Amino acid sequence: MTKFRPLIFCLLALYPVLLQAQVRGDEVKAACLACHGSGAAASAKKTIEAAPLTSSVHAALSCTDCHDVKVNRAKAKPPHPKDIPDVNCTARCHREPKANGPGLSPLYYSDSIHGQSYLQRGAKDVAHCWDCHGQHNIRPIADPQSLANRRNIPLTCSRCHDDMAVVVKYHIHYERPYQEYNKSVHGRALVDKGLISFAAVCTDCHGVHNISGVGTANLMARRPQTCGRCHQGIFDEYKSSIHGQKALAGNLDVPGCSDCHGEHTIASPKDAQASTSPGHIPDTCSACHARPEIIKKYGIPENRISTFINSLHGIAISFGDKAAANCTSCHGVHDIRQAADPRSKINPANLAQTCGRKNCHPGMPASIAKAKIHRSANDKSGGPVSTVQNVLLGLVVATMAATLLWFLADLLGKIKKSRRP
Repeated sequence: MTKFRPLIFCLLALYPVLLQAQVRGDEVKAACLACHGSGAAASAKKTIEAAPLTSSVHAALSCTDCHDVKVNRAKAKPPHPKDIPDVNCTARCHREPKANGPGLSPLYYSDSIHGQSYLQRGAKDVAHCWDCHGQHNIRPIADPQSLANRRNIPLTCSRCHDDMAVVVKYHIHYERPYQEYNKSVHGRALVDKGLISFAAVCTDCHGVHNISGVGTANLMARRPQTCGRCHQGIFDEYKSSIHGQKALAGNLDVPGCSDCHGEHTIASPKDAQASTSPGHIPDTCSACHARPEIIKKYGIPENRISTFINSLHGIAISFGDKAAANCTSCHGVHDIRQAADPRSKINPANLAQTCGRKNCHPGMPASIAKAKIHRSANDKSGGPVSTVQNVLLGLVVATMAATLLWFLADLLGKIKKSRRP
């Protein structure tokens, strides 16, 4: 007890000072509410409800702790200048060090897309601290009524990003992200299933106070590492793939998670509308593998998509066959590798196993499995598959020729019969 005696004496000595400061704060607050309280003479835009203020985390603060005004004690009206500076939350408070975590410190705001627009370009209608956390009703993030609570973050962001006036004014590339998010697997998990701690919300992908614009290099929302914080097992597969190795090395041409799964519209592969559903896989892959500039730059064979669409598998998919093999059935999903890689599913040594899976062609001989799938009509080296295709084409041509001959013979017979007396 003896070692705490100096501390106790200090607290007792400071108590009158703290009490006096509290009294002065209450006086200032009362003076402000005399004009700005509900029912006062101030306009509705400048009216403050006392109840939210008293229940906020800033209830112990005085109005002048946030608002940089000097109250005029004279009887002048108004008691302070009409135009007062905007609140600066990091001037004296909220200066947590950036080392606490990427984007968590409010000091990151000045470098964000919102902070740059507001502080450097003077845009008044971009997101400020009070737009996301509240004004006089700021609550702890863990409070379900807080605007920054995980459950409420998508709705909080939507107040600007679903406002078409804001979208048009600032050329935002997504018009209705909140509506799209609500239909996604993340939105359904949050809203319908209540998985607040697990479902991804806006700040998980875009950042907290360090949100960057779409054109920013190495954008957080498009980095595979961002998705990997939740989907660690899948990220481990991806980073060893041909796409993952190039992406993590800084190559912006290779597809990341959002290129295949989408951004705000991420849906389960079981959903027929999902970009990763079996019926849409060829279209999704063609976004890169049918682009002339990508094909030329990386030496990719230019007919990979077209030859698959014209193959038996591609034709089956076009008729809605969900069991038919698509690109990922042979090449892999998150673990796509070059054919020369011994771990690749399309490596010659692994083709029999890949094609011979239980739900595909069990027991397929290695000689058949090695036949070319991406084969154009002019390619004569297709092996057994080419032979079968040629035989089937020959049968089709012979059948059509026989039908035509039969039709012509019958037609000529009817013409001769019609000319008889």
